[in-house]
Amino acid sequence: MALIPTAQEETTRLWEQILCTVKDSIESQQAFDTWFRPIVPVRVDPLLVELEVPNPFFVDWIHEHHLQALEAALATTFGSRPEVRLSARESTEPTPAPWRVPLSEPVRMPDAPRPAPRTDRGWLESQLNPRLTFENFIVGSSSEFTHAACRAVAGRPGHAYNPLFIFAGPGLGKTHLLHAIGHQVKGERPDARVYYVTAERFTNEMIYSIQHAQTLAFRNKYRSIDLLLIDDIQFLAGKESTQEEFFYTFNALRDAHKQVVVTADKPPKDLAMLEERLTSRFNQGLVCDIKQPDVETRLAILRHRYEREGDGMRLPAEAFLLIADRIRTNVRDLEGCLVRVLALGSLLKQEVTVAMVEEVLQTYAGPEPDQLTPERVVTAVAEAFSVRPEMIFGRRRTQSVALPRQTAMYLLRQLTTLSLVEIGRVVGGRDHTTVMYACDRIADRISGDPGFADKVNAVISTLALG
Repeated sequence: MALIPTAQEETTRLWEQILCTVKDSIESQQAFDTWFRPIVPVRVDPLLVELEVPNPFFVDWIHEHHLQALEAALATTFGSRPEVRLSARESTEPTPAPWRVPLSEPVRMPDAPRPAPRTDRGWLESQLNPRLTFENFIVGSSSEFTHAACRAVAGRPGHAYNPLFIFAGPGLGKTHLLHAIGHQVKGERPDARVYYVTAERFTNEMIYSIQHAQTLAFRNKYRSIDLLLIDDIQFLAGKESTQEEFFYTFNALRDAHKQVVVTADKPPKDLAMLEERLTSRFNQGLVCDIKQPDVETRLAILRHRYEREGDGMRLPAEAFLLIADRIRTNVRDLEGCLVRVLALGSLLKQEVTVAMVEEVLQTYAGPEPDQLTPERVVTAVAEAFSVRPEMIFGRRRTQSVALPRQTAMYLLRQLTTLSLVEIGRVVGGRDHTTVMYACDRIADRISGDPGFADKVNAVISTLALG
């Protein structure tokens, strides 16, 4: 007589089947072994897949990089998309960093101690990522106002700025702040009903509830929440039924003095195919944005991530500067590049070098736009200022050479993806502080001298025409 498998054996069997499907969509065997082999399945069925991972970093990384592949594998296995819950088995304290980046005044590093690992499951039931807290959010001049607004909402949900609408480009921290609000509210009020959901998931849940005659349960779920955190609201564009359901849910929550926080990639007025009654509701609250972080903030972000996960590995100061200067528009790419550099050094058991960082950067900061080479920029500047290109590369410091040289540095900074260090190398081996000084000086002169501004614009036009 055949033995009936136990529940745990069935869970293990299903998980191995899912892993076989996931493996085909992961970029390398190394990535698969690193992020999926350590996972321990707790529950695997068509309704819920609950997985344990080694630490909170795994939760964050899988959510950001591999969740889509995992959900696709689950859909292949079950014919549906069960809810995925990731929980960390343990948490490790950060290793003190052997190197520090000096920070400018607008940047504030977290001054609170790292939160102790949660022993309750409230954050998990709320769909909150345990790593995305206020303590782990680096505040710079680009996010200071929005961070303050989120703190205010978390301190008085339902009363301060309801709704709160945050817009920003991808990878700038709006999702992080959503989760941080949820964590603070749950920390201060453990019984609060907090729920984070993407607009896409909201739509899918609504469709599922209609198909399975569970509309009342769906409405009761969302209209009894104390804090609704909804991400990427632009996904509702063109979905009239979903917009209508969200509109009534929004009204029910606000009328009950419950807090709603929404994110999008654009301000409400620029969200195409979103009903006017929704955008007007968003505009009645506080609308704030997160801009691209400046280089000081990017350095602070790298420093914070390095302190948490550097594992004692030493990186040259120039490596941080290269990464922060080259990757300017996406914090996820910024941190991902650092993680990859650290992984290379650890796995290869080699000391990290600038050459290694430059190689990794090729993956995250692509080639220069339109193949605008440094030589072309220098040549165009030399022609505009009637000097020979080799003079710009040389060591002479006379005004007739210094001005075009500084202009070349400025345009290399503005028109290419070269870092400050790389620009210094191009222009005769100057250091990055010299390049920064030159860029500031030229920017000031452009602002105060219309004739000079016209001359620089003429160079840019020449380069644009090829």
